[in-house]
Amino acid sequence: MQIRKNALKTLIDDYKKIRADTDIKNISEQTIRSWIDDFLKIFGWDTKDTSSIIQEKQLSLIEKDKLIRINSTSNRPDYKFILNGNVKTFLDTKNVDVNLKECKKSAFQIKSYGWSISAPCSFITNFDEFVIYDTSYQPSREQEVTFGRIYLSIDEYLDNFEILDNHLHKEKISSGILERLYSDNLVNLTKIPTDVAFANNLSKFRLNLGNAIISNNSKIINNNIELLSYIVQMTINRIVFIRICEARNIEKDGLLLEFKEKGFWESFKHSSYYDFFEHYDGPLFARDIRLQKLIIPDEVFEELLYLFYYPSPYKFDVIPTTLFSNIYEIFLAKRLEFKDGILIEEIKPEYSKTNGVVSTPQFLVKDLIKRTIIKSEILKYNLNEIWDLKVLDFACGSGAFIVELFDYLQSILIEKYLIDDDNEKYKEYFHTKNEHTVMTIEGKRRLISGCIHGIDIDAEAVEVARMSLALKIIDDLLDYEDYSNLGVYGHQILNKIGHNIEYGNTLVSEDIIELCPEIKEQTNEKQYSSLNIFNWWKDGFEDIFSSKKGFDYIIGNPPYVEAKHMTNYTSIMHNYLKKRYSSANKGKIDLLIPFIERGIDLLNSNGKMGLIIQNRFFKNEYGEGIRQLISSRRLLSEVITFDVNNIFRDRITYISHLILDKKSTDKIFYSTIKENIYSLPSFLQKLPSSKDDETMYSSVNSSNINKEPWIFENPELLAMKDTLSVHNVPFGKFAEIRVGIQVLWVKAYHLKVLSIDNEKKLIRAKSGLDDNIIIEIDACRSLVPNEKFYSFRKEVNDTYAIFPYDIYNGKKNPILFDDFCNRFPLAGEYLTKHKKTIQDNIKDNKYNPNDSQKWHLYTRESHLERNYPKVLIPMTANDVYASVTLNDFYYCDNSNVNYTDIPNKSKENLYAVASIFNSTIFSVLARAIANKQQNGYYKLNKQYIEPVLFPAYIFENNHPFVKELASVGINIEEKQNEYIYSPPLKQKKIKQELSNLWDKLDSLTAQAYKLTKEQEEYFNRLGRNINRNDILDNIL
Repeated sequence: MQIRKNALKTLIDDYKKIRADTDIKNISEQTIRSWIDDFLKIFGWDTKDTSSIIQEKQLSLIEKDKLIRINSTSNRPDYKFILNGNVKTFLDTKNVDVNLKECKKSAFQIKSYGWSISAPCSFITNFDEFVIYDTSYQPSREQEVTFGRIYLSIDEYLDNFEILDNHLHKEKISSGILERLYSDNLVNLTKIPTDVAFANNLSKFRLNLGNAIISNNSKIINNNIELLSYIVQMTINRIVFIRICEARNIEKDGLLLEFKEKGFWESFKHSSYYDFFEHYDGPLFARDIRLQKLIIPDEVFEELLYLFYYPSPYKFDVIPTTLFSNIYEIFLAKRLEFKDGILIEEIKPEYSKTNGVVSTPQFLVKDLIKRTIIKSEILKYNLNEIWDLKVLDFACGSGAFIVELFDYLQSILIEKYLIDDDNEKYKEYFHTKNEHTVMTIEGKRRLISGCIHGIDIDAEAVEVARMSLALKIIDDLLDYEDYSNLGVYGHQILNKIGHNIEYGNTLVSEDIIELCPEIKEQTNEKQYSSLNIFNWWKDGFEDIFSSKKGFDYIIGNPPYVEAKHMTNYTSIMHNYLKKRYSSANKGKIDLLIPFIERGIDLLNSNGKMGLIIQNRFFKNEYGEGIRQLISSRRLLSEVITFDVNNIFRDRITYISHLILDKKSTDKIFYSTIKENIYSLPSFLQKLPSSKDDETMYSSVNSSNINKEPWIFENPELLAMKDTLSVHNVPFGKFAEIRVGIQVLWVKAYHLKVLSIDNEKKLIRAKSGLDDNIIIEIDACRSLVPNEKFYSFRKEVNDTYAIFPYDIYNGKKNPILFDDFCNRFPLAGEYLTKHKKTIQDNIKDNKYNPNDSQKWHLYTRESHLERNYPKVLIPMTANDVYASVTLNDFYYCDNSNVNYTDIPNKSKENLYAVASIFNSTIFSVLARAIANKQQNGYYKLNKQYIEPVLFPAYIFENNHPFVKELASVGINIEEKQNEYIYSPPLKQKKIKQELSNLWDKLDSLTAQAYKLTKEQEEYFNRLGRNINRNDILDNIL
């Protein structure tokens, strides 16, 4: 850094010498730019390298005057910083006579450009001054010029060199420093990302437009929400597209504003039917007489036009197509719907559980594509063979993946064209100017219509995906002076663009009628209609299956929706998936599983599939079927797992890239990436595919992978799995993990104990509704919460649950409310007092608040009768902890603590199981499978504990290991209780005794697992996540 600082000092000294001898009037913008070029060079930017920095063409005075006369605000910043093909930020230059310290206009301009590409910050300079603006906040003209600003005069550059270096140094920007610097809030203002803000504005306009159409066109719409949604969406898409064409100089700048002056709607629909159709054609401007007949008041469009032009902060001349795809993806998570005769917006059912959609980060999409479609392999083909590739996104949404796919394939085609000796016959598809080559309109059309295919179940998303491809036709076209050479002004330049994007259900074909005949019953007509059945071998893609027997590549981020969230509105589809897909026919499923199986079926014999997936199925129980399918056919080629879990904005996700190859593989290459969210994009850009460099990856033979959990993060453990499986089985084959009881309403039924009167059998407690309750003990059951849990924890009775049931001979019997009140008058009084509040807060469809005798009962009564001794295990913890209860009245909290249901529930067996669970070996095995949470915690519920290998054989035929393990466990429990209540000097001695006991427990467990000495040392080396002795000090 000192070298850079010295170079800056020299540059400043040279500048000041010349500045002192030159009249300010004689210093041109070009002169300023030459100094800035040298300034940027210090920080690693070569202004002649157009792959990393692009300078905007300087306009003459005449050209600037023309822009002013037509009220154009198109005046892009002078420097565009590019890394890995993405624009990172802007720098704008001004003449030295512009006072940057006070100029609000300049500040608003540069902030708007930075905001429009979601840049963390942007810069403005005249060399005498350098200003950094935070562009993570939406800018407005009213903001003070100092808002979100770092201002430096030339005399302050050296003293603040670290600030300049952190903002400008190329390698630091590549590592994500700008995102890190601007990740926190500057002031008490909510940061709304650019795509979210724009989508919110579109949502508001959509509702207003929909209402205006209904009010003025009732006969055309006829209360048909599908038709209304189509018309509204198509109208928005067309207006957005034309505004983008203005920004790309394909249409006259301000054309939509001219329509406004003449009468917006009549002018726009006339141009759509005639001018735009003739120029563009394609699905976007298909002639629809219904749109021509619509009457819409012009004032409805004013809010949208205000969003599109100055002083709006959105700069359409720099907003990338990818950002528009993200905007629409968020926007389309909601839909128009009639409710009680009123038009409303509501979140689509598939997104209701996640409160909307989050777009896939662009860097993830780019990385997945390069790992799936290997550039070095494609370049071996000739141009015709590349154009003949068939690539599918089978859940394309609004087109984020297909947009990146277009860019990737386009770059390969251009590279192949430039290196191909026999390229003369392809000249109509490419155009070169100043040693820079782009594809012509005809070349882009051939790429889109020949190679890129998509499908989605959302009709509106399909229309937007088609528009996204249309936008790629008009993207990256060099200077507008070359448009005639590129074919921009041709006839129907979007003809057939988007026809390869189909509307349909990827997962459901017409065989549903055979597998689920009830779908044709009249009562299921609505479900049948909503399924959007798609027949792959007949509808849309018939030519691909007849000529190539399937797709060459499939890419995407298939939806992760648990089946339990589908059953409410598509129950028959849920049943169909279980019957149709072998990988999904056991236990719980999510949509990801059948999507993977469907994708495999859609590939041809040499095809490859690359997916961004939630990787829970790698290890949990319901993933067994798809693991079996993939491993038995040796399809797994490459796996990239991301350690960071905040890749998707405002979501906690556990993500992997999964690459499958139909040619079958002998080796699987994998890597676990531990980069943080800021450095991850740069790291991935530099990480080659395993096909290009195997040395960057760990590997395992395909024969070592089967239906058992995939533990790619731990290659040694993965290699050891086969030998461990000889004597040990998944715990789920020995016993079952069960959940606890689910009370009617936690806020009312969970009681935190303040004191217990054992003589009177009363509890004084507080609930979420009352701070001081006196209630009968027998009206409750002791509840095990996940609080201060540790191995062999003693029983605690600080939480109870109201329990309106009797358990006789292993069967539950509800206590009707009158009887409950007679037997437990205090409990009855408490529930009666809060009856209305309880009833108003129960949202379960099974609940009947009007049943006077059963309104207080649980809606889910499973597991109530399981009041037997058990081993208790917290569901979320920083390590595996197990304790034993021999109490018949001790229940687990459904959402926090699980328990084991072992065959023989003797005290000895329970303590032996708990001892194994609390061992170092079991901890290592379980954490390798468990779902990682934030802050070092793990999800350790049924689907992650049951697959853990376990020495079940020792519980057969009275094996002595059981008695020894139980004895050690009981001793540890007793010693821990002694430790908790001992003075410090004695605690030291007890802690050493506990250490010896834990060592003995680990040694016995290693023998039970039949580990070799090397294997035992390996487990001890990995160790537990939390020291079993130290945790005692945290609970004192």
